[in-house]
Amino acid sequence: MDPYIFKANAADHELYRLRLVEEALDESTTALLKKTGVSAGWTCLEVGPGAGSILRWLGQKVGRDGAAVAVDKKLTYLSEFVSLPYRVIEGDIRDVSLEGGFDLIHARYVLIHNQNSIDIIHRLRSLLKPGGYLVLEEPDFEASEWVDEYHSVPGNRVNAAMCAMFTNLGLDPGYGKRLPLALSQSGFKLEMTDAATHLAPGSSPVARLMAESAVALRSKYIATGKAEDADIDTYVNAARNPASWAIYYSTVAVIARAAAGENPSSDS
Repeated sequence: MDPYIFKANAADHELYRLRLVEEALDESTTALLKKTGVSAGWTCLEVGPGAGSILRWLGQKVGRDGAAVAVDKKLTYLSEFVSLPYRVIEGDIRDVSLEGGFDLIHARYVLIHNQNSIDIIHRLRSLLKPGGYLVLEEPDFEASEWVDEYHSVPGNRVNAAMCAMFTNLGLDPGYGKRLPLALSQSGFKLEMTDAATHLAPGSSPVARLMAESAVALRSKYIATGKAEDADIDTYVNAARNPASWAIYYSTVAVIARAAAGENPSSDS
């Protein structure tokens, strides 16, 4: 079983953290999705919708003549999506029963949490219609670096602990930078690849997101032996301080297409 690192996070704190993900990333995500031309009547699949902001946006784009389908292992924060064009399914994307033929499939920060991410990529490919779009966004935490000297030593200890946590769980902390190659090797045609470095001051959305992640994952970071309580306290306080600057990580975004005639459009 893939060990989702935030599984033990309290529901209210996890919702707060997911809202920070939305605040930090939704603008860039919707700009990315617009490049596909998504519009009324499209059938879209959102994998791992979290608190649902991108699912909501997709539903508004496709309208009642389209479909905005979501698959997640936990539907705690998706209770509002009960009418057309929405359909919410609980389960693992690798196992749930779905008819293929999607015009667009999107996932953000999903593959990094799965040891067998290539299986998910293959499943998504089977669910796309010929010529359909796959839009993926994945982080590269190996790009993290604390910039200001005052917080650099404890900050970089926490960065090392974060990466070690992923590695110890059989996951790849630098997954984002390896995503384009994985898609190419899986038969996708890459339309666009972009890497955004999250160089930001404390108190910015991405900094607050990483502060709350550190709060939720404190024990996991300490268990790596790479950071101590005091390091995490300094990291969290610095991430909330606008005078402090860090590269928190980078996000790699890819728009890929399923080549016409090469992938099945039915469930596998």
